[in-house]
Amino acid sequence: MTADIESLERLAGALSAGLARDFGGPAFPNPEGYRCKGARLRTFRRTVPVVELEMEGRTLSFIVTPTDPAEPAYRRSDRYDIVYFSEDVPDGEQSRIYARDRATIDHFVAWVKAWDAAGGAA
Repeated sequence: MTADIESLERLAGALSAGLARDFGGPAFPNPEGYRCKGARLRTFRRTVPVVELEMEGRTLSFIVTPTDPAEPAYRRSDRYDIVYFSEDVPDGEQSRIYARDRATIDHFVAWVKAWDAAGGAA
């Protein structure tokens, strides 16, 4: 299932608004000290909304897309697929991101699931 650019822009905007409200608070704790840059569309194999976090030269990003069972995902909420990556970790070593950023990854997934259950981008 592919979404059109307008719906992806709405999703990115809704993610940014939700993060502006919740990031660093009880709904999405940030004890690690990341700075949230919000969500924007980026193009890789396809255009997708990407939430970007950064801290002291480190990046942690999350692709959040409408669920597509044909695509791999780290986790899924009811309506969205979640994939994480870091641009400061070489492609061949992406598996070490979870060891480095497990708490933030887990907080993000929990936040997306709660955000989605509360209406998300609807």
